[in-house]
Amino acid sequence: MSSSNAFPALDTSMSPTGNRSAGASPTNSMNGGNGVNGPAAAAYMPPLPVGHQQDLNHLFNQIQDLGNLLRSNRDKVNNITKNAEEVARRANGALTNGEESGAAENDKAKIRGLELELAKQKHLVELYKHEQKENTNLIAMYEEAMGNAVEQVRNYCGDIEGRFLRQRKHYNDLLQQEKDEHLQSRLDRDHWHAQTLKVCEMIRTAHRLRSEEWNEEYTIIAALQGEVRCLRRVIGMEAEKPEEETGWPYLKDLPLPD
Repeated sequence: MSSSNAFPALDTSMSPTGNRSAGASPTNSMNGGNGVNGPAAAAYMPPLPVGHQQDLNHLFNQIQDLGNLLRSNRDKVNNITKNAEEVARRANGALTNGEESGAAENDKAKIRGLELELAKQKHLVELYKHEQKENTNLIAMYEEAMGNAVEQVRNYCGDIEGRFLRQRKHYNDLLQQEKDEHLQSRLDRDHWHAQTLKVCEMIRTAHRLRSEEWNEEYTIIAALQGEVRCLRRVIGMEAEKPEEETGWPYLKDLPLPD
């Protein structure tokens, strides 16, 4: 399709009697194309109404738009066909040496770029693998350290608990021993107190029995000693001291007579 439009510009004026000689309308172009003189044809054609002129102008604009779209589609089809033919020739080995060398250079550049990208990805994968290995080693070391720490804490807690239990047992033993000793001391005290009471009672009983047993003899001795004092006083002898009297060994422990 040619770049120039086959239709002249339309008159878009609203007046039905406007200047139609400035630009040819589609009807004038058609009449001119048939070999009929313009003024002569205009003498035979009646003037077009306003609405019909607008419809023709709109139709003309639509035809121009469709022509532009068709030209654009035709260019795209030509480019696609050209590229397809080039691909077919390259596949059949019909390219020239220069084109083959250019395509080879392009392919080499693409392959080089892909190889570089592949090397980068491989290096990245190796880094990830190394990092994963390091992380695995760190995790193993962490688990081992945590296991050792847990074992140490368990042993420490077990030792502390065992020491506490031993201390509590020792304290309970001491407390029980103290209770037993205190109870035994109370029992001993009660025993000796009872024995002391028995001894006191026995002493009292013995003293009473002895007093009751020698009561008459002490009375006779005391009477005789009294007679001795009277006789010595009658005959004019001096009174003896109590320690020098004959009955003193027997009468010294007795209460004084009334």
